[in-house]
Amino acid sequence: MKKIKYIFFAVITATILSCADNSTEPELVLSNESLAGNYDIAVLDSDIETSTIVANIPVTVANASLVGDTFQVDVVINADGTFTAGGQYRVVSTITPVGTPPINETEIIIVEPSSGSYILNSLQNTVTFTSQDAGLLEGTFNIIVFNETTFTLNQQIEETLGDLTLKINVNLSLERK
Repeated sequence: MKKIKYIFFAVITATILSCADNSTEPELVLSNESLAGNYDIAVLDSDIETSTIVANIPVTVANASLVGDTFQVDVVINADGTFTAGGQYRVVSTITPVGTPPINETEIIIVEPSSGSYILNSLQNTVTFTSQDAGLLEGTFNIIVFNETTFTLNQQIEETLGDLTLKINVNLSLERK
């Protein structure tokens, strides 16, 4: 009788495990045609670390966090390698100079209608945006997520302003309308 219980248990377990969803959706190939569409911004945030060199040692002098919300920005990406973006959104920034309390500010950012071009690199999973007015979309972004509804990007920039070095990390997520 014990053998029948084990066999019965094994058959039920095998049946449950074999009922897993084996269907696979075709992968969305990253191309100008599959990227083309109208998008809303869902996420826009950035972190900035500002440092300087003291006695040949990098020293952080401030950190900043900027988080966007209340997006009313239209982003249109065309299959011909061009894009347009314009609208407005709110950004809440927290700047924390070393040794002092954080400074919080809220500001409405107006993105003047701008246009430009983009180049996809599907081998490196990047997209490079170029615009004449250095608007919202500018520079090379790593593509983190790309599917039928979401296009999530990350950009890491290091800039030098005089004696200061800024390490900027930007996250941008677009959702297809």
